[in-house]
Amino acid sequence: MPEGEVAKEKKEKKEKKEKKEKKSKKEKSEPAPVAAPPKTETLPPVTLPEKNSESESEDSSVPESPKGSQVDDELIANAQEADDLLDQSDADSKITAAKEAVQLKENKKDRVLKKLKTKRDLTEDDSDEEPWFKMRDCLFLLLESRILLKEMIQLRLKQERMASGDLSVDEIQNLLKAQKEEQETDWIAEIQELKRNLVSEIRTNHNLERELSKLDKRIALLIKNRGNIQEVLAQQHGSKKAKAHSEGKELELTSDPRKLENYQNLFYLLQTEPKYLANLVYVMQAEHMESFLDTVILTLYGDAFSPREEYLILRLFQLAIQKEMSAIKNVSDFLKSDSVVPKMVITYNRRKQGIEFLKTVLAPLLKDVINKDLNLELKPSIVYQTMINEQEIKSGEKSKMERNLTDDQIMELKEVQEVVKGRVDQLQGICQTFFDEIIRNLGKVPYGIRWICKQIRHIAQENFENSAEDDILKVTGYFVYYRFINLAIVTPDAFEIIDKELSPIARKNLVSIAKVLQNLFNFSQFNAKSDKWMQPMNPWITSSFGTVRDYFNDLIEIADPEEYLQVDKYMELTQKTKPVIIISLHEIASTHQYLSQNLDKLAKDKEDPLRLIMSDLGEAPAVGKEDDREIQLTLTNRFKQNMEEEISASASVYAETKELIISTFRLIPVQGKDQDQTLLGILKAGKRFAEEKKNVQLAGQIDKILDNVKILEAEGLITKSDNYASFLRDIALEVANRAEIREQQRKEIKRLTQTLRNLRKHQKYLKDQIQQYNNYLQDCRLKHYQPKTKKKKKKNSDNPNRIGPFSFSYSALAKKGVIIDSDVPAISRKKTNFYISSEAVGVFDIVAKIGGVNVDKMTLELDELLEKNYNNITRLELDQVTLDVNMTIHLINKFFLK
Repeated sequence: MPEGEVAKEKKEKKEKKEKKEKKSKKEKSEPAPVAAPPKTETLPPVTLPEKNSESESEDSSVPESPKGSQVDDELIANAQEADDLLDQSDADSKITAAKEAVQLKENKKDRVLKKLKTKRDLTEDDSDEEPWFKMRDCLFLLLESRILLKEMIQLRLKQERMASGDLSVDEIQNLLKAQKEEQETDWIAEIQELKRNLVSEIRTNHNLERELSKLDKRIALLIKNRGNIQEVLAQQHGSKKAKAHSEGKELELTSDPRKLENYQNLFYLLQTEPKYLANLVYVMQAEHMESFLDTVILTLYGDAFSPREEYLILRLFQLAIQKEMSAIKNVSDFLKSDSVVPKMVITYNRRKQGIEFLKTVLAPLLKDVINKDLNLELKPSIVYQTMINEQEIKSGEKSKMERNLTDDQIMELKEVQEVVKGRVDQLQGICQTFFDEIIRNLGKVPYGIRWICKQIRHIAQENFENSAEDDILKVTGYFVYYRFINLAIVTPDAFEIIDKELSPIARKNLVSIAKVLQNLFNFSQFNAKSDKWMQPMNPWITSSFGTVRDYFNDLIEIADPEEYLQVDKYMELTQKTKPVIIISLHEIASTHQYLSQNLDKLAKDKEDPLRLIMSDLGEAPAVGKEDDREIQLTLTNRFKQNMEEEISASASVYAETKELIISTFRLIPVQGKDQDQTLLGILKAGKRFAEEKKNVQLAGQIDKILDNVKILEAEGLITKSDNYASFLRDIALEVANRAEIREQQRKEIKRLTQTLRNLRKHQKYLKDQIQQYNNYLQDCRLKHYQPKTKKKKKKNSDNPNRIGPFSFSYSALAKKGVIIDSDVPAISRKKTNFYISSEAVGVFDIVAKIGGVNVDKMTLELDELLEKNYNNITRLELDQVTLDVNMTIHLINKFFLK
């Protein structure tokens, strides 16, 4: 060894020795903290930073000798303490928290034991070192981890209690103290007031709509009556053409206006109340399913996108998904061939939105593959046979290549290996291009299919908690890829994405591409049994699984329909234009038949709206499948929406009381755990506080709460038997979720305010329409029933619209069938005459005279007579006589129609 290094080593040893001597002298000059035998040395007392009174009393001392077994005992004690805390939680939370606690315990134990072992090794190597001096940091770490574990469990328990509303009054008060004062705005009262105004405006609008509908019907009946008279006159003049036209019209399904109106009511009900269709599709026969789904999805809700129809059809899907999920045992059953929702989704995807997406995203890629001279076949026997065929065609001689080889033998041939490898590379490149384009156009996927996938995911997670995440994600892949994108790749001509006929090789190429992508989106690899020759694609497939998971998760990150479509449950109240559908006669008849056959399953209540309409419709009409004639139905609501339940007096009092209690809890001091924590106990304490502070407003507020509590208890909404604990739990839930609830209330106020504004606009529109309809109706009456210019007017009459009177004897009216029953004595009938005149258009006065003496005066309105005829009412009861409605209309038309 060089002399310089030897000198350096000696110098270092000397310095080390001097350092030890100084340290030894220093320790000798200080009193020993603890006297103990050499082999059982203990540490000086360790003072930890203050955490809380509980941790200080439990954790301020240090175990005597933190050797291996003692450390184990300490950790076991920590675990036992964690278990004691976990006993306060429910079973599921115990398991979760215990796993976290055990994991934390094991990590800390490994770290401490490792450090202890290192320290022991150092102690054995250097007997001059203090054995436990440098281990204090380990003990600090161990004890702090114990405190951290306990705090973590306590926090979890508190979060669980908040989620369930199991909070004490002082905890509710502390939460309120931490919240902003501005949140105390009484939005519940504002919402209730808005709803009251809304109901008032709705009632007004409903009355106006009824009046408008009545006028509309009167105009239609008046015009129809005029048309019937013209047809009668035409037939009397020998117009065979008019007669034939009239007979043709009678063949129509909708020749009965009353029946047409009922069908308009029926399809409105089916469209806006999806529960009927959601149940009907599950009781239909399989052979009728496809055509019926076309009727439901494409006809009833339209092919093109409309926010209203989209909102309604998504509600239908939500109910159908819930119904089907509740009837299956595991998530994979949802994809079976006999399940209904997949069939509904396939039909839904054929709407205009879906087709446009497929054309935009896939058309360029598909055209590129189809137009290329490409062969993606990987099966060795087919590749080998193709090589033989090409060689023979090219040479004109039989190939000398060996025949009847197995696939495995063929794959040993170098030329085949080269061909297959090239095709695998081509197939992977094309699949990568398709995959990249699908991922890149996530935002263009129709909103409806994304929302359907979101509902399926959420409902599946709730119903099948033990299902693996990938199994639930596969359902998303099934709907968005296999039943949507895949169909367009395999059969682009069926979706009109391409406008040319596919060659067999092009079709096979597309099938190969779709097969690879299907496995990718299904998190599956090709297996050796059925798809051995596709296995070279497995590395690429597995490398993309992460991207697919991200795609599925991003796919459902969308807003709710109310927000995205800007529609809500109030939209039907403010529509100026009634919804219209174009439907074939066969679709009307078949839907009627399906509903009639399953009515007891769909509408069990005798007063169910569907049952009432079906009762009015009667039996389904007989219409053949070949009858594809279409009619337009203007959908109308026979059963107006009722909002009274939402603003019932008890509901308003309940909401008001909650707000008052929350406000009171904020104003009074936080109540300690030693005080009465019941609702009445807190209110009494608050009353005493209000009296001490002379706070009249707070005292009055508490009195109001106590009065409301009596009202709510009388209504059965709360009960004193549990000291109103359930009511307090409801209050705790609202306080714990205050921010979220406030945001919902803010949105509700915005919706209600906008709806109220729209209702008032609609009200003005209805009033204008009524005025126009009245004017039009009066104009029609004048044109049809104005007195003829040639007829002589009564000399003394100053009314230019007066017609008549026309005199008819009792016997003449009875003979014409106008009078069908009478209270007039038989002896007086020969002397009885009736005089019919009109001074106001459409109103007819009938004066009965016996022997020239007026005995009775009656008034008839043409509108009333026409309505009775429309409703198939044949009798009109008057004071002394009963008239036949149809014959009375005929008499009026004959003598008074212009």
